[in-house]
Parts: sequence; C-alpha cells; structure tokens
Amino acid sequence: MKRAFSLFVIILFVFACEKKEDKFDTLKTEVFAIHDEVMPKMGELMSLKKKVLDKVEGSANPDELRDIALSLEKAQEGMMSWMNDWSKNSTPHVNNESTEEEKMTFINAEIVRVKKVKEDINSSIAAAKKALENN
Repeated sequence: MKRAFSLFVIILFVFACEKKEDKFDTLKTEVFAIHDEVMPKMGELMSLKKKVLDKVEGSANPDELRDIALSLEKAQEGMMSWMNDWSKNSTPHVNNESTEEEKMTFINAEIVRVKKVKEDINSSIAAAKKALENN
C-alpha cells in the first residue's frame, strides 16, 4: 500500500511539472505566433511611411500625416526592441535555468509586450492606408 501511494505521489509530481512546462511552452508558442504574424509587415510599415511623408507637401493635414509617419516608425522600433529584448532576456527561461515562477512571470510579460507590438503595427498600418486614401 505504501508503495502504491509513493508511486501515486511520484506520478502526480511528474504530471504537475509537465503541466507547468506545457503552459510555458504553450505561451512561448503563442508569443512566436504573434511575432510571425506581424513580422512580415515590417516592409509595409516602411513603405507606407515613405508614401505618407511624400504626401505631406501640399496636404491639407501635414501634421496628421507626420504623426502617422511617426506612429509607423514607432511601431517598427517596437518590434525591433521586442526582438532585441527577447534575445537578451529569454535564454535562462527557455533553457530551464530559472524557477517556474520566474519563467511564467517572464512569458506572461512577453505575451503582453508582443500583443502591444502587434496592435501598434496593425493600427499604424490601418491609419496610414486610410490617410493615403483621403489625401
């Protein structure tokens, strides 16, 4: 009976560890899915920035166009900053050199950051396209 109980406790421990690892890996996969979704839009960001700035001269709303160009640039910088920070800070968590709590705190923060990057990219592209249609 003691042996069966010990085996049960060991199995529970193994599954508990696997669940935590699975959660981290699932969230890491989500982070990279978001990254992979918006990374191809980086060229479009810079192309739209150029088109928007080209429309500034002679526009009825030059300040609005400059603001849109700035938001495109900031969106691009946000992606570059996120990728740089990921490469500098993720290694101990990805390589299981940190505690579960540290790993989960890190990956949850990265989910928030990469979602913000996605939002900034998509909203700045939409604003630029709308402005170009209207000018």
